[in-house]
Amino acid sequence: CLSKQHNNQPWGDFARTSCHTETRKSLFQEQCGLCCYCESPVNDGDGHIEHIEPRKKNQNKKYDYANLALSCNGGKAQHDGKAKHCGHFKDAPHNHDFTWDPDKFSYPHDSETCSLFSYDNLGHINPTTLNPDKAWYMIGYLGLDCSRLVQRRHSYACLLIDTLNAEPDPKTVNELRELYLSLDKKGYLQQFYSLSKAILEP
Repeated sequence: CLSKQHNNQPWGDFARTSCHTETRKSLFQEQCGLCCYCESPVNDGDGHIEHIEPRKKNQNKKYDYANLALSCNGGKAQHDGKAKHCGHFKDAPHNHDFTWDPDKFSYPHDSETCSLFSYDNLGHINPTTLNPDKAWYMIGYLGLDCSRLVQRRHSYACLLIDTLNAEPDPKTVNELRELYLSLDKKGYLQQFYSLSKAILEP
């Protein structure tokens, strides 16, 4: 249905069509229910179809499925309406230090992207040695190390580590891997998949 859309159609008009609903559903299934950037759950009330290359940079990709992904809304604060991370943050006016750079941006569905980052038990995301410059750009541009995400990842890591105990038995480890690293019956993943993988498959 995206191929039938016209580039001069306002995105707001498209958002009210059945094609928008269909596209969102498809992206949700492909991403196993997680935000393409921070791996938070993207429920019906939280999330939007994200243009990876911003619309203002390339209108020709407005309805290009390869340029679309499902992002969370970045924990917009009620008092200021500003996103703290992910899609609504990356091109927001209050993101002063970073702008779109196609040479540094790594697409979420690129198989190399996950190899750019590592996670620690305190909830921080860090660059690996693969391409630190690109990783730092992605972290800053998307707000992936903002205090909101760090706190949420830290709490999540503590839960997993407490469950493992100091000397986890193999059965417990396998059960946790099945729960946190496998698709559930609906085809969804638990939040913070990469962090879970770092803890359960170090």
